[in-house]
Amino acid sequence: MKTNSIEDEIKNFPIQEYSFFKSKDVVFSDEVRDLCEKNTCGLYGTSWACPPAVGTTEECRKKCSQYMDVFMFTTATKMKNSYDVQGWLDARKEHEKLTDQVGRVFRENYENLLILSTEGCSVCKSCTYPKDPCRFPDRMYPATEAYGILVMKQAQVCNIKYNNGQNTVTYFSMIFFNRS
Repeated sequence: MKTNSIEDEIKNFPIQEYSFFKSKDVVFSDEVRDLCEKNTCGLYGTSWACPPAVGTTEECRKKCSQYMDVFMFTTATKMKNSYDVQGWLDARKEHEKLTDQVGRVFRENYENLLILSTEGCSVCKSCTYPKDPCRFPDRMYPATEAYGILVMKQAQVCNIKYNNGQNTVTYFSMIFFNRS
């Protein structure tokens, strides 16, 4: 399938911006992954979508390099103010629903996708990690940062806004795929 066919299928989705690019152009940073390992978000070692479950930085880079193409997209949501934590959570939930929708479109057209999204997984109330396998591997999207991807720089490379203005939260997802 051609990318313009994908674009036709997603044109009515509430996507803020998007870009298609080659996986060789993904911006990796060990510093981003170091933040995960320092548990700055509090999710390290608690989910199949976060380190160490996703593998080492090198393993993550290797997984990404198995794909030729990447689709990156954003959502941008206005908040009451920059301290609107519930607004952030609601916006993230909507972004993850959109990631599911976009993922379905890609799954209908391509095999063996790698989908990365926001801040670890929130599909289950309680993750099975590390004792049991993930209950919903097709809906569990590792965090882009868990893979060591420097989203701020990647957005710049893709000519996508990282910041969409005051009192706005912007979320990113990436879908790795092979056109063949």
